[in-house]
Amino acid sequence: MARLISLLTAVAAVVGTAQATLPTEWTPICKEIEAKISKASDVIYPIQASSFTSAITHWFWSSYEQPSCVFAPGSAEDVSVALQIIGATKTPFAVQSGGHSSNPGFSSTKGVHISLKKLDQVKLSADKSVAEIGFGNIWTDVYKALDDTGKNVVGGRVPGPGVGGFTLGGGYSWKTSQYGLTCDTVKSYELVLPNGTITRVSKTRNPDLFFALKGGLNRFGIVTSAEFYTHDQPEKVYGGLGIYPTSAVDKVLNATSEFSYLNKDPRTQIITTLEGGPLGTTSFVLFFHDGPEKPASFELFDDITPLIKTVKSQSFVSFVQTFPAQVRELTNIRGGFISFSTTELSRTFLEAIREETDAISKIMGLHGGITVSYDIEPFTKYGEHATESAFPHTESPLPLNIYFAWSLPKNDEFWYARMNQTHETLKKVAIDDGIYSDAFTYYPNYSLFDATPQELYGNENAARLARIRDQIDPNRIMELAGGYKI
Repeated sequence: MARLISLLTAVAAVVGTAQATLPTEWTPICKEIEAKISKASDVIYPIQASSFTSAITHWFWSSYEQPSCVFAPGSAEDVSVALQIIGATKTPFAVQSGGHSSNPGFSSTKGVHISLKKLDQVKLSADKSVAEIGFGNIWTDVYKALDDTGKNVVGGRVPGPGVGGFTLGGGYSWKTSQYGLTCDTVKSYELVLPNGTITRVSKTRNPDLFFALKGGLNRFGIVTSAEFYTHDQPEKVYGGLGIYPTSAVDKVLNATSEFSYLNKDPRTQIITTLEGGPLGTTSFVLFFHDGPEKPASFELFDDITPLIKTVKSQSFVSFVQTFPAQVRELTNIRGGFISFSTTELSRTFLEAIREETDAISKIMGLHGGITVSYDIEPFTKYGEHATESAFPHTESPLPLNIYFAWSLPKNDEFWYARMNQTHETLKKVAIDDGIYSDAFTYYPNYSLFDATPQELYGNENAARLARIRDQIDPNRIMELAGGYKI
C-alpha cells in the first residue's frame, strides 16, 4: 500500500501541479462548496498532491479518475450543503468509502469527488448492543476499534473494503451464516437525501428507503453512518490461510464440495479460490471458525499438503489482517468482478471452474493478463436471517466471485468479453447440473458495470426501487454519480 501511494503521489505531484493552473468547468463549484461548509470538512485540490492522491485511491487503478477537487465532509450537515450545490448546478460527482469498486466511474468522477474518510467514528452504545459506524471506515479499522470490547459486527472479510459500499451492496461476511448479510444487521442509517434533507432510515421510519438501502448502493442519497447490531465475539477464533500447489487442486475441490454438504455449523466457513497463472492453476483456502478450537469439518483438508498454512487460534482482528489482500493494489492495474449464484456446490460445477481456470491460464499472457481468480463460498442456510432487502437472499444463494485483472486499456475489450464468456459457460453447467435457480439475482458487490436492475434485484424489487427513486429523487440528482441503473 505504501509503495502504491508513493508512486501515485509522485505522478500526481506532476500532473496535479499542472492541472491546478488549469481550472476545470467544475472548479467554481468546488470553491462554492469550500466557502459554505464548516471547519469540520475540507476541500482538496490537485495541487495538494499527497492528500489529494490518498483521497482518491482505489483498489483497481482503472477505477481512478482525476476530479476537479475532493470534498472530505466531517459531518452530515456539510454533506447536505455540498449535495444541494451539486444538485442545483448539475455537477457530476462520486462518493467513495473504501474505493474497492472495480467498475470505472462508480466511485470516481471528473467533477466533485466526495471522500467519506473523515466520517470514521466507531461508537458503542452504553449497553454495547449497537455500534454507530461512520461510512468512511474500512472494516479492519472497525475491528480494531471493537477489539477488547467483547463485541463485534457483521462486516468485511479481508483488508481493504470500506464500510459504505460493502454495506449498501449487501455484505457477505465471515459471520453471514450466523447473522445474515451485513445489511441484515443494520438498525438504522443516517441518510442525506438527494435534496439535502438529513433523515434517519429504519424499519419503522422511512421503511421503503430501509428496503432500498439494503443492496441499492448509492442510488438513493448519501449514507454517512449506520447503527449496526452487535454480537458477542469470542476472545479467539480459529482460522487462517492455506496455499496449495497445482498437484493438490483436485483434492482441494473435492474437500470443498464435501465441506459444503457436510458442514452444518454456522460458525464455520471457508472460501476456496482457484487462481490461474502461466505455470497452471493453484488454489488457496481461507479457513474461519468463530471459536478457538479447530472444527471437525476442517479435517477434510488435513491430508492435503499445503505450500503454506497459517491456520491457528488468534484474535479476530489478527485473523482478518493476515490475508495479503492489499498486495493486489500493486497488480490491480485494470480489472473487474462478475458473479452469479448457485443452490449447491456440486463436484461437477467445481470441476468446470477448474477447467475454465486452466483454459484461461494458457492464453492470459497473450492479452496482458495478471490475475484469473474464482472464489467459491460455501455458506449454511443464512437466508433464515434475511430481512426485507433490495438484494433478495432469503433462499441462501451461494455466490461465485469471478475476478480478472489485466495490464493495458487495449486489452479491456478482450477481458470483459472473456469474463462474460466464463460467466455464461459456468452458468450453463449449473443449469445442466440442476443447481441454478432463476430466482437468484447477481450480488451487487460482485457484478460488472452493465448488470441490469432486473439481474441485480429481480423484476419485482427492481420495479419497487424505481418507484422509491421517483419519490425521493424526481430530479435524478443521484444519477450525476456513476453506478448501476435503477
